[in-house]
Amino acid sequence: MDVLASQFRAARALLGKDQEVVGTWVELDRREVSRWEAAKYKLLSSDAEALQKAFEKNGIEFLPATGTNGAGVRWLKPGQRDRFRGAQFRAARAMASLSMRDLQEMSGVNRNFVTRLETGQIGALNLETLRKLEQAFARLNIELTAESENWGAGVRWTVPDPFAQPTAKEHL
Repeated sequence: MDVLASQFRAARALLGKDQEVVGTWVELDRREVSRWEAAKYKLLSSDAEALQKAFEKNGIEFLPATGTNGAGVRWLKPGQRDRFRGAQFRAARAMASLSMRDLQEMSGVNRNFVTRLETGQIGALNLETLRKLEQAFARLNIELTAESENWGAGVRWTVPDPFAQPTAKEHL
């Protein structure tokens, strides 16, 4: 399976790991991980496979594009502690390659709140704020997928061709 740069960004964000840590898993320099996530160059297929396997070893499942849905990532197993879905929102933001400022402009949700949400430093999340964030990602064709009894929560593109995705800047 071809793994998209957006999936690697989302997988790393779902785990809450930085590029240096991920690079050590497969003996890639942090700059190489950064360039790959930015889609500046393609990894050799062996590097991509090694990176995918490293994420899978750390509990991430890569979802292929289907006839009706795009590619994505999710926790391999249910039961991950993500009380207010901060890791899931962080993964969606990474998948879209959005900065905190971009997300604030798109959703109307203060970026300081988003930072606290993504780092698990909030005590509550009201439904209006949740709706604003979900709608911002929906406009970018990103779905926050629910946990089931067989797998964990995650994120995925809502259209099969991820290369046809609009950039975040086109929606600002």
